[in-house]
Amino acid sequence: MRLDLLIWDGRQWLQPAWLAGARLQRAANAAAVLDFCVVKNGLLNFLEGAPVCLLADGEAVFKGRVFAKRRTQPELIKVRAFDQLRFLQNRDCCSFRDFTPADLLKRVAAENGLQLGRLADCGLRLPARSYDNRPYLDMLTDVLREVYLAKGRRYFVYDAAGLICLQSCWDLRVNILLTENCLGGWEYATSVDEGTYNRVKVIYEDKRKGERRQFVAENAEKIADWGPLQLVSKNADAQEQTQAKARELLQQCCRRQETLLVRDVPGDLRVRGGGMVGVRLNLGERVLDCWALVKRAEHRFIGGNILMDLNLECIE
Repeated sequence: MRLDLLIWDGRQWLQPAWLAGARLQRAANAAAVLDFCVVKNGLLNFLEGAPVCLLADGEAVFKGRVFAKRRTQPELIKVRAFDQLRFLQNRDCCSFRDFTPADLLKRVAAENGLQLGRLADCGLRLPARSYDNRPYLDMLTDVLREVYLAKGRRYFVYDAAGLICLQSCWDLRVNILLTENCLGGWEYATSVDEGTYNRVKVIYEDKRKGERRQFVAENAEKIADWGPLQLVSKNADAQEQTQAKARELLQQCCRRQETLLVRDVPGDLRVRGGGMVGVRLNLGERVLDCWALVKRAEHRFIGGNILMDLNLECIE
């Protein structure tokens, strides 16, 4: 694979010599990070904010801007660049009414001059909601969590080489299969510390009428096993706040979280955080033969070769 790095110096695109060992990190619902080291020559002169583009066989796989430079030798410049999602770390005070995740993203993009690509219909409209001094990514993550709890589907925002997109994890799946033969190593972990709940309270509150109702669903067996782990879901939509809703949330959340780290996998630049890959591995405690959600992908560029490390969440 041919890899080319381009930097805009304000007048033209430059193609500097760069050292092996560059890394592209793409986590779910986070800005992609490109770390690389270039060799300084007479033409190379760029500042923070300079556009950067990484090409693989002539196709752009990363577009972003320089955010940091560092030197340990006069002729070498270590650079860190982020894609457009870095600007979704900006904070704001926003109010929305009867909106979808795509509506939120369109408004944020319009106010910050960001370019949009494909935006999926998540199948859920949310009632009035306000955010006070919150990062845009936190707002988006918040509403996408509501979609997951309500619909059981996971959606992720990412930058497709200059276009911010919103897609489901199934739309981002890559048809590759990870087996023992193609891995340099792996680490499997289980936890009920985050994202696991065995008691769910769904609350409806109408302050205007002074009305408040709550619906509770719990798994007594798992409470005995893990202790009480409680989730509270609250909004002003009475029709959505029901006992059936509480049972639905409990079914989704009452399970332990499983993560799998695989190292030194042959690189595939289609794989990114928020996507899916196939896994078939004997982990000792269990045998996996399923799709796994990519929580974070790190690609390492060594000459014309690519290796990747993947943080995975096992999906039944």
